[in-house]
Amino acid sequence: MNSVISTRIINNVHEMKAIRSSWLELERNAQFKSAFNSFDWVSTWAEFYTEHIEKLLIFTSWDAEALVCVLPLYISKSNLKTACYIGSYEPTDIETCSEAQDFLMRSSAVDVSEPLSVIQSTMRKEGLNSIRLSNVSPNALILSAVERSDFPTTINLVRRRYLVDIPDGAEKLIRKTKRLRNAALRAGMRICQVTTEHDLERVFNALITLNRKRWISRGYKAIFDAHVFREFHRNIARKLLSTGSLSMLYLEQGSEVIGVNYGIRSNNTVIFYQSGFDEDKKPNVSPGKLLHSAQAQKAREQSLSHYDFMSSSLDETYKQSLASSSEPVYEVEIHAHKLTWVLAKFKVFARKIKRRLVF
Repeated sequence: MNSVISTRIINNVHEMKAIRSSWLELERNAQFKSAFNSFDWVSTWAEFYTEHIEKLLIFTSWDAEALVCVLPLYISKSNLKTACYIGSYEPTDIETCSEAQDFLMRSSAVDVSEPLSVIQSTMRKEGLNSIRLSNVSPNALILSAVERSDFPTTINLVRRRYLVDIPDGAEKLIRKTKRLRNAALRAGMRICQVTTEHDLERVFNALITLNRKRWISRGYKAIFDAHVFREFHRNIARKLLSTGSLSMLYLEQGSEVIGVNYGIRSNNTVIFYQSGFDEDKKPNVSPGKLLHSAQAQKAREQSLSHYDFMSSSLDETYKQSLASSSEPVYEVEIHAHKLTWVLAKFKVFARKIKRRLVF
């Protein structure tokens, strides 16, 4: 006998906290999950970015009393006609960039037709024109679900994700950086990992300082200067550390931190999120490459599948030079009406024509 799935919508942080234990239980048992649909990431983001949120639209599907599927969306105060994935489409100077946007789901056996039906009716009820996801992988459950449905949907290639495959890609990167590791050893440098809250506070502050110095020197704003972004990450890093999902490595010389790689364990992958390093330090041992190599080596030791550089622009060369494979990243927009779908397709076509005229 097939299970009957029911869907409930969470609209605020209080309601979200009420299902915390069910959400965490789903995370422990889910076949499909990521750091970016975890309870800690979603709830922490909702608390720190509250002034940008008009309403949460977190779709939760239940098999009797068991939570089996979550899709965390929100409506922004700056665009009341579109629901977006949690941690995306904030103002660009504080955008958290949730990656691999998808369902958190117990297994592929869960029937998503019921939550999709609720999503469709909710779009009409809320007066939404569309639901937008900015970072969708080709193997995402939501991508296959909307392709099988009758939703008018636009799917656009926007970025690429570069990956170090484990073990072969990691071994190649480790060999490529052997000379740098030897130079670092001769200079009395060592690579360490954050394992305690005391370590985290010291290294996180170094990350802010080093990241700021690097970007300001290039004439750009430093994202950690934004209070909401900085404190969101300070808070979520503590939670990631407590659950064993923080992979923050740093390069140290004496008592000085000269490079930091802030990584996040997400299911069977370590995702590179942010970095900071002293480019003026002599000898220049390329702290960025050294720490990427160390993250890949750590992922290999843990028998993970990939070290993930996060999504990048289509013309990215640095990450491509270190990666062993890549995959496309799509922006997916689900439309409430065929008219908005047609208009969206026309805008995409117009942008393509404009790019061709420019180049």
